[in-house]
Amino acid sequence: MALFTENDIKEYFPDLHNYGIQDFSDMIAKTDEDIYRLLRIEWFPSLQSRGSYGTAWEDFDTTKLKDSQLKRSAVYYCLHKYILPKLTQWAVEGDSFQTQIGFYKNAFDEEFEIAKKDLYYDWDGDGVYEDHEHEIQPKQRLVR
Repeated sequence: MALFTENDIKEYFPDLHNYGIQDFSDMIAKTDEDIYRLLRIEWFPSLQSRGSYGTAWEDFDTTKLKDSQLKRSAVYYCLHKYILPKLTQWAVEGDSFQTQIGFYKNAFDEEFEIAKKDLYYDWDGDGVYEDHEHEIQPKQRLVR
């Protein structure tokens, strides 16, 4: 199942269908792949280094994530990475779409950092997200 739908994009970009793009399924699929790849690289290995449940980063299973926690991040990512670049003319002086790309890129970066620090991951695979499966990431600090 996808992290988000076309209707979720419309919440943030109501004029979605006014620019000639009618099918967003490929962009949604690419966004899902990108978000999962980022989690596999940035989030999941940090759990192993802290001695959490998994044994190797290859054990990462996207079906065990609480997808609803990633919806906003995924929408922001799709807008800045796939949708808005198709709409801009890439003029030297810029246009409103280029401004929006920057806005949604920053919004994604902020939201994704928050989401990574507060994700539920169904370690035992029972379909229930329990308190002990809530991986709150500690702040990074320098230890000497």
